[in-house]
Parts: sequence; C-alpha cells; structure tokens
Amino acid sequence: MTVALLALLAAPPAPATLVLPFDPVEANPEHVWVGPAASELLARGLAVAGVPVAGRAERLRAQAALELPQVSLTRATSLRIAEALGANRLVTGTYAVQGAQLTLSLRLLDAERASLSSPIVASGPLETLSDLAHGVAWDVALASSTPPGMSRAAFFSRRPSLSFEAVKAYGRSLAAHRAAARLRLVRDALNLAPQFHEARLTLGQLLREAGEFSAAYETLNRIPADVPEARAARYLQGVALLEVGRYHDASRLYGSLAEGEVTPAVLNNEALAVLRSPEDDGRASDLLRRAVDMAPAHADLLFNLGWALLVEGDAEGAEFSMREAVRHAPLDPQARVVLAWALRRQGGAEYDSAWKAVVALAPVYQTLTRPDLTRHFERIVPAERLLDLDRGGRSEAEVAAGLVGKAQRLVRTGDLPGALAELTRAAYLDPYASGVHTQLARVHRARGDRELALNELRMALWSREDPALRAELAAVLKEAGRTAEARVEAEKVLKADPGNETARKVLQSP
Repeated sequence: MTVALLALLAAPPAPATLVLPFDPVEANPEHVWVGPAASELLARGLAVAGVPVAGRAERLRAQAALELPQVSLTRATSLRIAEALGANRLVTGTYAVQGAQLTLSLRLLDAERASLSSPIVASGPLETLSDLAHGVAWDVALASSTPPGMSRAAFFSRRPSLSFEAVKAYGRSLAAHRAAARLRLVRDALNLAPQFHEARLTLGQLLREAGEFSAAYETLNRIPADVPEARAARYLQGVALLEVGRYHDASRLYGSLAEGEVTPAVLNNEALAVLRSPEDDGRASDLLRRAVDMAPAHADLLFNLGWALLVEGDAEGAEFSMREAVRHAPLDPQARVVLAWALRRQGGAEYDSAWKAVVALAPVYQTLTRPDLTRHFERIVPAERLLDLDRGGRSEAEVAAGLVGKAQRLVRTGDLPGALAELTRAAYLDPYASGVHTQLARVHRARGDRELALNELRMALWSREDPALRAELAAVLKEAGRTAEARVEAEKVLKADPGNETARKVLQSP
C-alpha cells in the first residue's frame, strides 16, 4: 500500500491526556512558579513516553475559546476544556514546598467514567523538580491507554538535563501575567540552558502571539528534529510563514509534516498556502475536502472549504459548504457574508434573504455586497490539535437564548447599546421567541424609545399571550401619553388576572 493511500486512510487522533496546572497546598508567592513548571515538565515527559498530551498552550487556547477566565479551574470547567481538546483523561495535582523539599501529588481523572485514581506521589529536593516531574510522568504513562513506546531505562535516559535556575526562570515565565515579563524570563531560561527545547517552543509561541512572526520562525528553527517538541515547532513555523506571506515555503513545510502524519490541521494550513501561492499547482479545495472528511463538524474547516471553492469558481460547492459552516456556527459573520456571495454568484432568489442575515448578524460587513475574493478570509489553524467547541450541537434557538443571557448581563452593567446589539442578533435567529422580544422591549424602554418598545411588546404578545406582558404594554402606552389605549389593555389584563397591580395602577392613575 502506498504512503499516499495510507495517509488517506489515516485514523482519527488518539484521545489525549490533558495536564492541568498544579495547585499549591499552601499559597506562597515565592513558590508560585513551581506548579506551572512541574505541570509543563510532566507534559513533556508524557510526550517522550509517546502519550498524546495536551499541555498548557492548548489548554489556554481552549479556555479562551470557551470564554473561561484564567483562574483556578473547577472540576466542571476542567472537563469542558478536556472535551474541547478531545482529551479523555486529565492529570490534576498539588505541590507542597516545605523548606528545601518538594512533594508532588497527582491524580488521574477519567473524563468518560468520571472516576478518580488514587494519588501518585513523588518527593525530593526542590532543586530536582525537573527529575521528579519526568519520573512521575512514567507512572502516569503506565496508567495510560497508550502504553509507553520505550523501556523504562530508555525513558529515563531522555530526561532533560537542566539547571535548577533555568527551570525556575521558566516556571516564573509561565506564572507571569505581563507579556514582556514572560518573554524576558523565558529568554533567561534559555540563556541558562540553551538545550531547553520546551522553553524555546514557549518562546516561539510568545513571539508569534506578539506578532513577531519572523523572530518566531528563527527561534523555532533552532529546535532539533529528534526531540519531542520538534513537530509542534515545525507546525508553528508554518503558521509564521503563512502570517508573513511565504506561502510556497509554508506549503512545502506542511506537505513534509503530512508525510509523517496526516491531520486535519496540517491539511488545512497546507491548503491555505496553496490557495494563495502562485507557485503551487493543485486545488486547495482537494486538501480541504480531506481535512473535512477527518473532522466533518469543524466549523473553520467547513468555512475554509467553502471559501476555497468560491475562490476557485465553484459557487454551488461553496454554498453547500457554507451552509454547513453556518449550521455549526450560526453567529459566524464571515460565513454569512461568503454564503451570500456564493448565492449571488449563482443568481438565485435566496440571495436577498441571505443578505438580510448579514445585515442583522454582521452589520460591519453590510457594505460588501459584491464578492471580493482578494480578501484573506481564510482561517489559519494555530495549533495541530483541533478544538471541538460543540457549536454544531446547538440549534439557532439555543444560540439565541445564549445571546439573551449575554444581553441581560450587559444590561446589569449599564451597557444598553451592547445589549441591544445582542438582542437584535437573537431576534434574527429566533424571530418568534416571546422572551427575545420582551427583552428588546425593556432595553428600548430603558433607552427612552417607547414606540420601539411598544412594537416589541406587541410582537411578544403575538408569540405568546401573557397578562403580565400585556400589563407592561399598558404601562408603556401610559408613559407615551396614549391613555385611552393603555386603559383598554389594562382592562383586558384585569379580566384574565384580577389581581394584577400594574394594570390596576394604569386604570387608577389620571
């Protein structure tokens, strides 16, 4: 069987082990760096043993995508992050520093069975943190569904030889809150230990996040090909090449990675390089179809396939893919725009309704009525492990309910324009939901727009008769000086609900 055919038949990635940050038994600012350093070095040890692992960078990306704050994680939020990363096991733990002694206590949480293992404990001098983390990684790997791919002796021969000061500087970098401090401290770690490849990978990630793409590429280029960090480094180099427009080089790099292992993210980024490179033959959509076959519910892959098909001149195929993208991510503004463009290219009658969706859900794009294929709408996947945010599992009504909740939080903070924007989007997605129109009415009323409030209240009552809502309508009519109409509505309310105080006040007031 050829390598190409084997690649086409590539199995989905094995579930990963998510390493969570270790918490202190007793908070001490002097040792705040220990937890981040220990968890990252443990994750590296698991990677050496051949266990698929999701480390700190992937966890932070998932937290950001799920809009979870950077605080200590609860069991529930940890499981949400694990689900998004395709991890079926979590490593949780604590650390304690007493004098010069360090104790790590870890547990394995099976996300599918919700079962917790007995503690795995390792103790030793604080200065041996690197060796302790590497050693305990072997115990975790033995309990994995993916057993270590080497002997114990071979595993321990690959433990990193790092000075304590380098490990401490690295941990302090991970614990720092300011980007400048993170960069300075991780560079300190590398100055102390130039062979500290995990720190060099972190530096490359930080430089990329800071927009220093060429510097990130050169930094990552110094990571050797035979270390656990090599593939992640090459992948990030490809991202940097795409960001600076070196498309042909990016295409070759991702093609090389695909020869080793085909993943949806590699195929996606290779396709984006092909799409924009005048030097490359072939169709980006062919690569993206393979990526979508491997991850059929991933909204960004579906979007990129639709965008590539439109750029390549296949408006019908673009429409099909974009409809799937919109189904999985109803609030995606660019997907709405590209779907409308695909319909316009076909000359179908559905274009008008598609463009109304753009105006309602993505007003910033409402001037782009004509397709502009020079725009770089394509989406780079920044890390090889895809995020599954389960957006496809939510109906438009469920998405609308989420927007209403967000709007209510904005109202509580006094941000009425922001609340109005969220509710307008919710009304487009679920136009017959009484609750959406009720909230819109209350925001309009708070802004002094009584006529708009009245319109929304009538829409809410059309969707669902409710004496309390009708009493609210009567009150707004009274405020607007439409006393006769207000009395009529109040009388209707009292027939259905004789004890309604709002309606009674409307009738009693002059």
